[in-house]
Amino acid sequence: MTSETHGSVAAPVRHFLFQGSGKGYFVIWLVNILLTLITLGLYLPWALVRARRYFYANTDLDGARFSYHATGSSIFIGWLCLLALYVIFFINVMYQNMVLQLCMIGLFLLFFPWLITQGLRYQMLMTEINGVRFNFYASPLRAWWVMMGCPLLIIIASVVVFSLFTTSAMSSTSIGAIITLIGLGSLVLLLGVAIMQGVYTAQWFGMLVNNLQYGKLKFSGTFSIKKCVTIIVLSMLLFVPFIALMLYMIVPAFYMMSQYTYAVGGDPEQLAMLMGPFYGKLMLAYLIYIAGAIVCFIFAFVKLRSYLYSQLALEGDIRFSSTVTVGRMFWISISNMLVCFVTLFLAWPWAKVRMTRYLLENTHVYGDLEALTLEDHGEKPAKDPANLLARGLSFYPAAF
Repeated sequence: MTSETHGSVAAPVRHFLFQGSGKGYFVIWLVNILLTLITLGLYLPWALVRARRYFYANTDLDGARFSYHATGSSIFIGWLCLLALYVIFFINVMYQNMVLQLCMIGLFLLFFPWLITQGLRYQMLMTEINGVRFNFYASPLRAWWVMMGCPLLIIIASVVVFSLFTTSAMSSTSIGAIITLIGLGSLVLLLGVAIMQGVYTAQWFGMLVNNLQYGKLKFSGTFSIKKCVTIIVLSMLLFVPFIALMLYMIVPAFYMMSQYTYAVGGDPEQLAMLMGPFYGKLMLAYLIYIAGAIVCFIFAFVKLRSYLYSQLALEGDIRFSSTVTVGRMFWISISNMLVCFVTLFLAWPWAKVRMTRYLLENTHVYGDLEALTLEDHGEKPAKDPANLLARGLSFYPAAF
């Protein structure tokens, strides 16, 4: 533990530690894989629980370890319920029962967000540290608006505007005007996607944090839609140079390929010989595209994570921060992927432990944890059919 100025006062600073190892997790991972294969996938819920328990049990904060109390059977029952609903829907599709199909789709759109929040609630109730469990409860209407209503509204508005631009373009007689209008429409559509992602992220963070408890202590945070949209837009702009370089490589290649096709008259053997040198360029262009997507994702992940923890607070004047950097995150991600490919994914446990350790050791807690009054909330998971179904979705990622 160290002491550091955070805000206007000096506060004790702690960071999370991960005490596990690639070797320790490898044994669990290998047994999980083998049992899942032997049981034709039936063991998967127990495998997921075992893996999560290992990571929780090896996560340390100021000498205390987390614990995870969910059971594989509870997840399995939830998956069985989801499978039964899928089978019923598939039977209705086979028999072309449109009324029941539409009813099931409507019920899914209405209740899926609530099921997700109930799954998160189950996750939190099963997570404990210092003998005190977490808790989460969000309003069903709020959950539906955040996960369904608002994103759908933004997407519909973006598509409508894009359609107006493309309709105007198609009615124009000028090639320049057509290209300009389609370009503007595409820009509006991309901006709409960025706005949707930013709005969703800000509202998701707000719903998650402001409905989260540790025992009877409440978490809180205020999240700016403008800030989240800005981060998403910047991550998309980072993709532009990669797309430009990719197009610079493949557009001339495709042009030459079309010329060669015309020249040889469609002879497949001659065409294959002439196009041989272009395959390398196409593969390189694809790798550039993948690298750009990874850079954009990592930038958004790191910046949103930093913003989330900077706004997060717990009753008792406890604050948080993240010092994860884009460069280091990119290096760990790329090197992990390369090692996994080379070892045919036998190094996956090592890679996962390495990433987990980096994220945890760069997550900091400010404030006097010893001064907190810890008291468990005493709530238990509900056991009605809907909540049993929701447990099948309890591995939905809450945050990062």
